[in-house]
Amino acid sequence: MNVIETVRFALTQGTSEQAAVAAWSGSLAFAKAQPGFISRRFAIGDDGTCIDEVTWADMDSAKAATAAFNPEAYPELGALMSIIDMTTMEMTHHTVKGHTD
Repeated sequence: MNVIETVRFALTQGTSEQAAVAAWSGSLAFAKAQPGFISRRFAIGDDGTCIDEVTWADMDSAKAATAAFNPEAYPELGALMSIIDMTTMEMTHHTVKGHTD
């Protein structure tokens, strides 16, 4: 079954929505290159809280992508890391049990 990965975080102080979207867009190549990647989307709430949601083919793919996430090895991830207030970041994985198209 597919897995939904949700990363919830606040932006670092002074980061604009435009800068956040640009940083997220810049990290898409990494996500798309990971085995089991299906889709990804990014949302910003009225309170400034961000959600980066990725759908993976299975839990093994999700966990492998998390393990491979390394800004030193993949410089395109650096901008994304710079906009995340790490004190607020929370990542969860949920296995899909039902869906509709």
